[in-house]
Amino acid sequence: MKNDLIAGHFELLADLLEIQNANPFRIRAYRNAARTISSTSDSLADLAAAGGDLTQLPGIGKDLARQIIEIAQTGKLKSLEELQQQIPAGVVEMLRIQGVGPKKVSVFFNELQLTSLAELKAACEAGRISQLKGFGKKTEESILQNIDHAAASVTRFSIADARAAVEAIVADLRLLPEVIRCEGAGSCRRRRETCGDLDVLAICADPGPPMDRLAAHPLVSAVLQRGDTKQRVRLVTGIELDLRVVPEESFGAAMQYFTGSKEHNVVLRQRAKDLGLKINEYGVFRGDKFVAGRTEEEVYAAVGLPWIPPELRENRREFEWADNRQLPELLLQTDILGDLHMHTVASDGAATI
Repeated sequence: MKNDLIAGHFELLADLLEIQNANPFRIRAYRNAARTISSTSDSLADLAAAGGDLTQLPGIGKDLARQIIEIAQTGKLKSLEELQQQIPAGVVEMLRIQGVGPKKVSVFFNELQLTSLAELKAACEAGRISQLKGFGKKTEESILQNIDHAAASVTRFSIADARAAVEAIVADLRLLPEVIRCEGAGSCRRRRETCGDLDVLAICADPGPPMDRLAAHPLVSAVLQRGDTKQRVRLVTGIELDLRVVPEESFGAAMQYFTGSKEHNVVLRQRAKDLGLKINEYGVFRGDKFVAGRTEEEVYAAVGLPWIPPELRENRREFEWADNRQLPELLLQTDILGDLHMHTVASDGAATI
């Protein structure tokens, strides 16, 4: 488990405690611990597994060290789960609203008994928020402006969190000797800014071992569905993940299909149809005859195209570029030499660009 995920448990715990108007010193201790954990370069999960002394970290006492070990070993924190039982999920969702922190949420929950974004929106529209001490009309208007965006983002997760989860689970499944190959797919593979859910594909003769291992992973909080070759789980962060176990000869076709996007795949299937072919997650077919599907390169080559990087598969201009053999080169982290940030007269700057 990565340090950021451990720190996230402490940040959420501090938020919930602040909503409950708990001891400020306790809240501060968890926030400081989260910052320490996030800024630590060494893996605390590895350190804990090796029996290292976590109390050597700044601000980490015996109790916090015990909780770090609990998260690293189980992917959960009992004290956090107990708090989550006391505070409705809709109250926590209010923290997603820009400009709204735990202190404001505490007022909404404890003074107005608001328990959802819908109730908060109704309270703003009725003018109840501006009547609260410390709040005004501008705050109320700001909440109204941002609340719909927060509601839309409740079921979306940042690419950073999504990628960390996928990488951790893929790395764990690859440890199974039965698993020939395992990769992440979906919008996370396309590096979208946010992901609604996660997809992982694996090649394994028997789907049982990877499904059992996924169900026991510390990041998994519940198994939602299990079939012959597909398993859906919910992670401790709330996001859902699908594991599909596919045959080796269909792996490339499955990777292409489940990476998406839907719009990209619609165009690709039409191109195949125009050539008398059919493309699906099982392969490329001419009638009932299997033509290709072991690799993505085979799938694209079957319709006369070079392999298209996942990041470009949004049905914008990638097919035009591919047809002309002019696919752009993607930026790599090594290409980035610096970051330039400026303000202009378009906002609060003093000069134009």
